[in-house]
Amino acid sequence: MSYTRPLRAKAFIFESLKKKKERRRIMFDYIVVVVGDDTDVRYLEHYRWRADVALGSVIIPVAESGWHGAAGNGLGTLFAIKNASEAIGLELLSEVKQGKSVLIVHTAGEGTRNILTRTCKNKAFIDVPGYSLLEGVINQFQRFSIPGRILVTWCDQFIFIDDAPDKIAECAARAHVMLLGLKTGLTEEIVAKYGIQIVRCSADGCELLDFDDTRNYEAVRAKIARHKGAEVLVNLGVFTLSGIMAERMLEVFADKLGARTGKFNSDELWQLWVSPDSVICDEWLRERAARLKDEPNLIMSFAISENSIWLDFGTNSGYYENMMRLLEEDYLRKCLNIELISTTTVNGCEIHDSIYSDSDIETGDIRESVVSNTVAKSAMLDRACVFNSRLKNITGKNCVVYNVVDHTAVELNGSMLVDVFHPISGRIRLRFPIGKESSPRGEWWYKPLPGNVYSLNEVAAMMKDVTLDEMQATKERHIRLAEALMRAPEAVRDMVERPIRIKPLRIEKPWGYELWCVSPRNYIMDTQLGELTLCELVSFLPGDILGTYEPGVFPLMVKIIKANDNLSVQVHPDDDYAHTIGDVMGKEEAWYVLEAHNDAKLYLGFRNTVSTAEFNALVERGELLGRMDVFDAHKGDIYHIPAGVIHALGAGTTVYEVSTVSERTFRIYDYGRGRELHLEDAANVLRFEHIGGLHQTGGHLRGEHLELQHI
Repeated sequence: MSYTRPLRAKAFIFESLKKKKERRRIMFDYIVVVVGDDTDVRYLEHYRWRADVALGSVIIPVAESGWHGAAGNGLGTLFAIKNASEAIGLELLSEVKQGKSVLIVHTAGEGTRNILTRTCKNKAFIDVPGYSLLEGVINQFQRFSIPGRILVTWCDQFIFIDDAPDKIAECAARAHVMLLGLKTGLTEEIVAKYGIQIVRCSADGCELLDFDDTRNYEAVRAKIARHKGAEVLVNLGVFTLSGIMAERMLEVFADKLGARTGKFNSDELWQLWVSPDSVICDEWLRERAARLKDEPNLIMSFAISENSIWLDFGTNSGYYENMMRLLEEDYLRKCLNIELISTTTVNGCEIHDSIYSDSDIETGDIRESVVSNTVAKSAMLDRACVFNSRLKNITGKNCVVYNVVDHTAVELNGSMLVDVFHPISGRIRLRFPIGKESSPRGEWWYKPLPGNVYSLNEVAAMMKDVTLDEMQATKERHIRLAEALMRAPEAVRDMVERPIRIKPLRIEKPWGYELWCVSPRNYIMDTQLGELTLCELVSFLPGDILGTYEPGVFPLMVKIIKANDNLSVQVHPDDDYAHTIGDVMGKEEAWYVLEAHNDAKLYLGFRNTVSTAEFNALVERGELLGRMDVFDAHKGDIYHIPAGVIHALGAGTTVYEVSTVSERTFRIYDYGRGRELHLEDAANVLRFEHIGGLHQTGGHLRGEHLELQHI
């Protein structure tokens, strides 16, 4: 896409906008939703949008995962424009330059400071009464669509703007970039949280004098002092782009977009335009900013009315505080189309000054609380927020309970409680003190908090490849079990006390097949509760199934492996490394040979110690098997494979394999089958020394995490 003409003059842009205003619809022509990966794209492609959200806009979900690393919302916006154009088969910028309007909503990102993100993988799908955050963001901005402009925003904030849409549109027409800002008094707390625009305002909008995103209070004060009569706006991270400027930016950053590498946030670009000396950045970004800076009518700000309301849901405390604001501000409830119940009784539950929607609670007392899509036998709530939960008894004060399924009594004060549903690991429960996210990240992101089995970082890694549909299906199975335990607990425990019949699972492989006999993902037969996995049963009855074993996850996998051809050369991680990549535990395993052809072989461990350099050379030449210990396979033999030991099952063998619950395998060599290799991870966990005693002919093996005995 080339650019050969100067940007149009301000007056021409403004007159064009006025001519189009009369036929402007109160909706965006196109809405581009930027998500993390293709699973979210597929989810949104089949999403049932509320009528008052979609209106008639063409909604285009695009993934940021094709970028190498993080793009930031600067390059991320340009990447989204390219991806959206490819998705709909036309140039989106051509549509904008012809007067169409576009909304781009960025949802990709870790969302680390709001624990509710873990329940749905993407903070855009977190619920508020009646809407998801994404739906609420789209709904609030639909009336601010601007012909010939792209509006860019985030999915974790509601901005209920009190200003007339036409007034904002007229300001946007006066510059190729317009930033939205909120007037504020300058405090250290404000500066620590948000970027700051320093402006001089008039009836036509605000001249952007300076921009600061250092989060340094003294630096901001020094900048204000240089501009007499200046005002301060909190930067909302929302801006508009003309089609011409977006086209120009695509040209200037074409090499980065082609390579899909690099990162910058839009705020860095604005700061380079108005205050270049205060920005520390890569030279490529500074050089490109300078090329764009000389264009006329470049950038200005719009100070939204002080009557506007800004709700930031990016943190745990922000979510809770904003839910409580719904109880206090009628305007917010009108925007979300929800009602406040002063005093009433539903079933046997008394409700006072609360929001209570799509819920069924049999008895209790709910005061100054927000309850949505929740079923419970009893609830005693005081300034609590309870969403999307199925409970027996809940007692909560100053707390958030979200996505929780429990057949026992739950008590909470000053914290957040959420359940994350993993199709293999089952229910993962997380507790988090509200406001803890303001402390150093190392205290709560990388370490499990008291009462949690996993850290939030580990949970995020575990959920990486899980779809929302898988999470919901797992949750529904847990709900069925919880309801059965509440309705007939003795019948469920009687089922557990009898021998449990497991439905085997056969998985075809390029080299043969695996018959999964027992694992967290195997279903139980004859449960009277429909489909139910071992892991789900353990989630609710860990003591009945596992005794004193604490993690609450079914810890073993048993398979019969039939190898018609050689299996790949591979290695498994230990517990410590497994935790860093989101696994419950590492993998220790053992083989018992059931059948073997006369010439069948098994490869286990290095014959002699090898160096890292030797290992890399052996991999490159395809000569690993020649340096490994090789054994003739005989029926009845047992082989021990601790974590970190290189191994391969040879053709013509059938083995009974027992292992710890990890499914993580790092493939090192695969005989040219074209499957992905995992050499970096393998090198991180491999034991390069010779290890003896891995083969035995007796009928008993005791490992670190498992024991195998022939009876």
